[in-house]
Amino acid sequence: MDYKGDIFYLDQVLNGNSYAFSYIVDRHKDKAFNLALRICCNREEAEEVAQDSFLKAYRSLKSFKMKSSFATWLYRIVYNSAISHIRIKKANILSLEDFPVDATDFIGTDTSEEEAEKEYRSSLVNFALQKINEEERGLISLYYYEEMSTDEISDVTGISKSNVKVKLFRARQKMLEIIEKVEKKKILYHE
Repeated sequence: MDYKGDIFYLDQVLNGNSYAFSYIVDRHKDKAFNLALRICCNREEAEEVAQDSFLKAYRSLKSFKMKSSFATWLYRIVYNSAISHIRIKKANILSLEDFPVDATDFIGTDTSEEEAEKEYRSSLVNFALQKINEEERGLISLYYYEEMSTDEISDVTGISKSNVKVKLFRARQKMLEIIEKVEKKKILYHE
């Protein structure tokens, strides 16, 4: 696809060519969906949040002042929509008992022990991510998965840069505590 840049297509949309917005959607749909998925922890809900976010962006395009990049503005809409969605829904909370206590639970017929341990660690991090609140999940996702700087996260969330750093630190600490509880449970299980 020949992509000319967000500003070109945004100008096209603002001048009446609504079809040009499809180029914007194509360019940003995966990242918008992934951010929504990490916050919502549910594929269908993430799809709904991402679609709603693009619709909100389209309807509010005239209010976009272009002081930040379109991506930053869109991610702010996705972030806020996903958090609002979760707060309204009050997603099911996982308990520590829901997490497998042994890496062997992850071993398939063609999986090496090293691969199983890697899968276990990844699942453990994802489990801890689901246990923290939606705002913390969003911040962790933006920082680690979307690889945004604290400045960019501040623009997306509307939280000051120093508060972003504090909240990221606290979220990492909570995740570490959750992982340590699961690991302790694993040790007790094997005794």
